[in-house]
Amino acid sequence: MTDSGGSAPEAGVGPVRSRGILEVPGIGLGHAGQFSQARMTGLSVVLPPPGSTVGVDVRGGGPATRETDVIAPGTHSYGADAIVLTGGSAFGLGAVSGVVGTLAEAGRGFPAAGLDGTVIPLVPAAAIFDLGRGDGSVSPPTPDEGALAARAALSAASGATADEAVRGSVGAGLGARSGFQSLRSGLGSFAIRLPGGTVVAALVAANSLGTIGSPAGGLWLDPLLRSYGFGTPAVTGLPAASTEADDRNTTIAIVATDAAMDPAQVTRMAAGAHAGIARAVQPSHTLFDGDTVFGIATGARPLSEGFESSTRELVSITAAAADALSLAILDAHASAAPADAAWRQPPTLSEIAPDFTSAFTAL
Repeated sequence: MTDSGGSAPEAGVGPVRSRGILEVPGIGLGHAGQFSQARMTGLSVVLPPPGSTVGVDVRGGGPATRETDVIAPGTHSYGADAIVLTGGSAFGLGAVSGVVGTLAEAGRGFPAAGLDGTVIPLVPAAAIFDLGRGDGSVSPPTPDEGALAARAALSAASGATADEAVRGSVGAGLGARSGFQSLRSGLGSFAIRLPGGTVVAALVAANSLGTIGSPAGGLWLDPLLRSYGFGTPAVTGLPAASTEADDRNTTIAIVATDAAMDPAQVTRMAAGAHAGIARAVQPSHTLFDGDTVFGIATGARPLSEGFESSTRELVSITAAAADALSLAILDAHASAAPADAAWRQPPTLSEIAPDFTSAFTAL
């Protein structure tokens, strides 16, 4: 957390809401899913630029993941062709097959030894539990939707189409909730520019068991907002959490930077970013949450030379990743689209605290 003494951030340095994770050059993003009274779920596909290093850190007690072991330090250093955040719990991980097939058709993947022209896309993924958030039926994201999201990400990454949305009721955030199911959430994203020019950003599907603040008034992130000089109005009237609510949760995220890191360093960035969840949500990392953070380092900016200088830079990047993830979680709540009353869904933050959300989304 950066202490700015309550003053506005220096121009060009500090938090940047704007394009969120797409502030990191070269990253592609695509979504698919459905937002209707019958079905609220989807997935988001993030394409790291070729040559990026990746990592992951799983801290929740109930994760639903795919191919996380293959990107751990000590395994082969290929990286990942895409990272998927999806709804649908373990069922939703099946949608990743559509992403894999689409990337293979595009020639994006690990060359298969002895099989000319064959590539094997490596696509780690994590899922939130949003089953039944609609008409109560089990309707997870499908392989066809995975293929659709992958095609959108490839198109955006190539510049053939405009960038996809980085926040709101889209993709993996379509069915997200928080606060013991008392508040609708969504997908959120925020970036932070460091004084040296390095960009660190986060994308999150915020679906936590824990709350983002107290019904008595205030957000758990109020100290962070003050430290960056954000003069946002106070939040009051958050729903009281019911301990009898279904325990169906998980916060899943990607933190990315344009810095150059090896697999161990990018994994450490992902691990440090979990502090951003713990600051934004209480409680976090419970047995009912599968909290998982992926890391991407695109390598466009070499770290400082020398052990001491580069270590200090890594600490700054990791701290910024935690801040970016905290702000992205709040962004996911502020950006969630209200549902029609007939859908019988929990309220959004914009319905409870319109003055706050107007100020926050204007940042």
